[in-house]
Amino acid sequence: MAIRAKLVIIFFAFIIVPMFLLWARWQGTALGSIKSVLRQGLSDRAREISDQVTLALQEHRIRLTAMTKQPMLENYARAAAQSDQVLPSEALRIYLSAFLLSHQKEYSALIGINRQGAPLFKIEPRESDGVIQPFISDKNFSSEDIVRAPEAFAAATDQIYVTEVQQDSSGAHVKLIAPLRDAANNVTSALVIKLRADQLLTAAAGPRVLEKSGRSGASAPAAIVLSPQGTVLYAANAEKQGQNYAQAFQEFAPVFTSLRKEKDKDIDRDPMLISHHLRENSPQLSILLVEDYSKATSQLEFDSYVLLLLTMLLIIVAMLALYYLISGITDSIRRVTKGAKAIATGNLTYQIKVKAKDETRVLAEAFNRMAGRLREMIRKEGEQKQFESFARLSAVLTHDLKNQILSLSLLVNNMERKFDREGFKEDAMRTLSDSVNNLQNLVAKLSDPRTPTKRVRERSNITHLVERVIQRTAAQAASKYNVSSDLTPDIFATVDGKAVERVIENLVINALEAMPDGGSLRVATWQDNGSAFVSVADTGKGMTEEFMRERLFHPFATTKKKGIGLGLYSCRDIIEQHGGRIDVASKVSVGTEFKIILPLKAEESNSGELKLAAAVSGQG
Repeated sequence: MAIRAKLVIIFFAFIIVPMFLLWARWQGTALGSIKSVLRQGLSDRAREISDQVTLALQEHRIRLTAMTKQPMLENYARAAAQSDQVLPSEALRIYLSAFLLSHQKEYSALIGINRQGAPLFKIEPRESDGVIQPFISDKNFSSEDIVRAPEAFAAATDQIYVTEVQQDSSGAHVKLIAPLRDAANNVTSALVIKLRADQLLTAAAGPRVLEKSGRSGASAPAAIVLSPQGTVLYAANAEKQGQNYAQAFQEFAPVFTSLRKEKDKDIDRDPMLISHHLRENSPQLSILLVEDYSKATSQLEFDSYVLLLLTMLLIIVAMLALYYLISGITDSIRRVTKGAKAIATGNLTYQIKVKAKDETRVLAEAFNRMAGRLREMIRKEGEQKQFESFARLSAVLTHDLKNQILSLSLLVNNMERKFDREGFKEDAMRTLSDSVNNLQNLVAKLSDPRTPTKRVRERSNITHLVERVIQRTAAQAASKYNVSSDLTPDIFATVDGKAVERVIENLVINALEAMPDGGSLRVATWQDNGSAFVSVADTGKGMTEEFMRERLFHPFATTKKKGIGLGLYSCRDIIEQHGGRIDVASKVSVGTEFKIILPLKAEESNSGELKLAAAVSGQG
């Protein structure tokens, strides 16, 4: 898969998808928080209305208790103890009429009853000639004026108590009973005051404000109060008052039915939030609060989608920028690789053109300079002896160049598979930088091949040299080969580090090339008896005993179809000049093991200069 396609998949899988999931989670949490706040507000408002109703009823109790303490009512209570049909005196009627008229907005009627609950008289305000006057009746009572005496007086421990919520022709009422007691504190009769439910609930729930539902357009009241029988006692729309809730609010009827079965419960019915509170003390009123939360969440949803859109745009811009950058780097590496292959095959007139101003451009310029120097040397070499010397030099350079090309090829192939992995970019740039340095050294040697190369020996960590080679070569081909290592840390020896590293690299690359269809590569280091050991073993096709005896380590001897045959020859020279040796064990169809043995303190050889092949390879 091309690196460009992988880049899109990586962005989608590791950036866009998690970002979208986080956005969805955030939006859900924000909407849930808003609903939670609204739900708590509705619940608090329902309890507040219930508390206001309780407080208002308490005020009416206090008022009626003070009224029953009047001497005229105490005298009437004593008279009622003697007869169940006693009627109030004229003075008492005037007093009660005045009381009712002074509170006509709150009370609709005042009824006197005996111990059996039968009405004796009834006072109610009526309009006559534009003037509201009390109307007193001693007969023609309706069934609504009768109080079930056993239930009423059985609870007469309180001075004033509520019996029921009733709906009649004049509207909804809350009946309050004020027992009248004789001198022995026995209940002889009572006054029934019909409290206007509309006035009571309006004072508790607030004035009516019509609201519209954003979905259906139907009335969506902020507060609804239902009687125990399901009658609408209070609603924002006064026209629905007095109706059964199933008829008045058909859209919410199933929800109201479910909520009336429990005291405190909330239901989220998109886009409506409905809260219920049952006032358990008499009267048992169902207080419902309905809230359209679409207005509260619409702005949040709009802002969240704008944020999502802006984030997506930024990601797309970043992805395009990175796509362009990766495309430039990939194209540059491919140009360099193509040119390196062309130069390696002998096309020294090939010019690598790279527009980027990074390490790939330095690498391309190094290849171009190397090709130019090779062309110049070929042009100047007129004599056959000089041409033969140059041919050998070119063969050595081609061998080392081939190794560099293999490293670059493995790097390019791995970029399409491993570019997104952590640390790969740093490893890739380090490999490119090492390749540039190696090629620059080759070019420097080509500039004057007759100048002998001085060896620079210093205390080097052999294991670190092996690790660098593995990272640059075998690690890049780990997808095809089974690469294992057993490295002893910190094996120090006084050697020419670059030359020894090149020997190890040559052995590793030979091992990989000996396994074209894949296989196992094992690299190990250890020290024993003052010597450092480096083992490179493969499971390739192996070598015959005749080849190892007569041709191995000889120049231009190789088992490869396209090999030059100078690698092992140069490697042996370098190791021997360090006072060491290379041992080999091989078996056909089983594999080969090369073992480098180096003294921890290298001995100086008799020759003060490296041979040409060894010098070029060591500097590479």
